[in-house]
Amino acid sequence: MLLGTSGALWLTEALIMPKASYAYTSRLNLFLALEQDEPYGSLVRRANMAARAGAQRSFDQDLLITEVVIIVTGENSDGISVPVLTLRVSRQEWSQQPVTEYWATYFRGAQTLLESSSSSSF
Repeated sequence: MLLGTSGALWLTEALIMPKASYAYTSRLNLFLALEQDEPYGSLVRRANMAARAGAQRSFDQDLLITEVVIIVTGENSDGISVPVLTLRVSRQEWSQQPVTEYWATYFRGAQTLLESSSSSSF
């Protein structure tokens, strides 16, 4: 009788407290080339679009992802790579406002670094 009661207790516990699922953060590193004579603003627009697509794709592909972190790096013709933006957003935040510009952090010095190294000559 005692054995039967403990089995029922275990079954009840399993129904009330299901096993925890494992949520995790998706991390993406994206690289964009600064095209010849491309204005920096155009690179930032492309970085926003790439980050938005990456975030949406990550959340759509895996329901266990609770947060997305995306770093978009720009590279000039001299091979200098500099982070342009970082997008860090939770699934809940993204579902309320799926706008890259709202959640992204932009690196102010990126424009100067990308443009100055390509215009300098040795």
